[in-house]
Amino acid sequence: MPAQMRGGRGPDGALLRLRDAMCALREAAGAPSYRKISQAINQDNSLPATASHTTVGEILTGRSLTGSDTLHAVVLQLLRMSTGRKRPEGEVWSEIKALWTQADQEKRRPLPKSVQAFASTVRDLVIDRLGSDLDAVSRALRLRFPTAPADTVSPAALAAVARGARVPDRHQIDQLLALMPDGRDLPPGDRQALMCSYFAALRDGDPARYEEYLAEDERAARHAYTSSLEDEVRALRRELRETGQQAARGTALALRRKGDAERLQVELKRVRLHESTAQREAERLRTDLHANVDQLRRLQDHVTSLQSELTTARVETSQAHALATLKEAEATVASAAGHLRPMGDPAAYDSTVTYDPDGYGGYGDFTGYASSPVDSLEYAHPYGLGKPDVPWPNVWPSPPATTPAPPQGTPRTAYGWALLGPLPGPAAPGATGRELEKPPAVARTEPSLPAVPPHSGGPVRETDSSRSDKGLFGRLQSMFQPGHGRHARRPHD
Repeated sequence: MPAQMRGGRGPDGALLRLRDAMCALREAAGAPSYRKISQAINQDNSLPATASHTTVGEILTGRSLTGSDTLHAVVLQLLRMSTGRKRPEGEVWSEIKALWTQADQEKRRPLPKSVQAFASTVRDLVIDRLGSDLDAVSRALRLRFPTAPADTVSPAALAAVARGARVPDRHQIDQLLALMPDGRDLPPGDRQALMCSYFAALRDGDPARYEEYLAEDERAARHAYTSSLEDEVRALRRELRETGQQAARGTALALRRKGDAERLQVELKRVRLHESTAQREAERLRTDLHANVDQLRRLQDHVTSLQSELTTARVETSQAHALATLKEAEATVASAAGHLRPMGDPAAYDSTVTYDPDGYGGYGDFTGYASSPVDSLEYAHPYGLGKPDVPWPNVWPSPPATTPAPPQGTPRTAYGWALLGPLPGPAAPGATGRELEKPPAVARTEPSLPAVPPHSGGPVRETDSSRSDKGLFGRLQSMFQPGHGRHARRPHD
């Protein structure tokens, strides 16, 4: 490969072999420093040329191909500084000279067409888009990547890349692409074309670096594939762990369900036993129910017969009470009719009684008393013991009838009272004792009193017959009515 295409990387070809030979001479001389070698060369005037420590470093590292005189002076100084077995200077220089000639021929070899195509692609897609000012591009690279080597970002290095004299490393192309302003990045198609031309130039111009990049890409691909496999393995392990946990939970759940099933079987047996017991109890209760229903029916029939007997007894008792009450009322009315008199009339006695003050009790002939000191009607004796001048009738006048006579055919009692309603029949269901004891309605009839003959002689006191009748019948009627007021007698008194 031509030396101008190495792009800052280590030497190769004849230049690499030349560097290895120079490093062997330095090791034989005790590995002196570049500055020490330079000082020794400059102090020895017998050498064909002088060399600075920088030039010595470039020769020993193979970074550049210097002139043959400078290289000859460095070789002779290293041979003189060697402490071991020394080879003849002419023999050593002839080998070094042959390697230098081959390296110079490689440097002058014309560039391959693929390298020229890559240089044209870099100029069109990168340099022109960055403004074609290599100094500005170099400053931008130093600001953006301060750790980049100076010989790779200098304007001269960029110019060598643009004209095809140098094929840069791949990371240097990435640095140039990173300088693209935002929004003006290379399209994917242009970026792919640039990288294809770059690898074609490496394949034709620097096969060793091309193989190295291929190995790096393959290693990166394998690393990515390995990383993906590791991710899958981790995912599978995690899934396996989760599956194991699920299996453990499933096993525990199965054991728990097995225990639950056993408990449910025991509970089922207990429930079935309870059901059989309940069925037997239900049969027994059903039998008892039928027996109780039959007994209840018999009791209902007995209660019905007892109710019928009770109703008959109540009817008979009510009739007996009604007849007794009616007889008592008839006797009371008869007694009241025989003894009551109209208000304001003088008392009437069955026989004349003589008042005897000397006899037992003081009663005797009232005619034996002297005349009343007050012989007026207003001061008459309240019990008729005096001798009023006004003659009184011996009989009561017949009071006017206030109640119409009952119709013909109305039944009457033994005392002549007319029955206005039927006798009580069988008691209705739910009737109370008072309703059963209520007597039948009796028509009120006035007793027939003898007519009073017309009075002759003397003034006669006028009596208010309507008032007398009202008071008489009112008192008679009140005897058969319940009391009222706060001092009235209650039925249970």
